[in-house]
Amino acid sequence: MTETEARERVARLTAESPERHTHSWLAREGSGGAWSVVKLGVPSPKAQPVTGTTQPGENVAAKDDPRSPLEQNFPPWSATII
Repeated sequence: MTETEARERVARLTAESPERHTHSWLAREGSGGAWSVVKLGVPSPKAQPVTGTTQPGENVAAKDDPRSPLEQNFPPWSATII
C-alpha cells in the first residue's frame, strides 16, 4: 500500500466506519517502506459531540467566595508564623 492509498483509507474509515465514534485510524510507514492503516481505540476528535454545561455569559470564576475577607487574604497557617 502506498502512502496516498493509506491516507485515503484513513479518511474513508474516519468518515464512514460504524466504529468511528470509538476508534481512530492512522497511516503508518513500516520498516520496509510499505504503508499500512493502524486502528486505535481512541475516539476521533471530529466524532465527539460538543457538549457543555455552562451558559453563554456565565462567568464561573465570578462566584461569591463564602470565606471572610481575612480568610481570603491570609492562609490559615500565617497567624502562627512569628
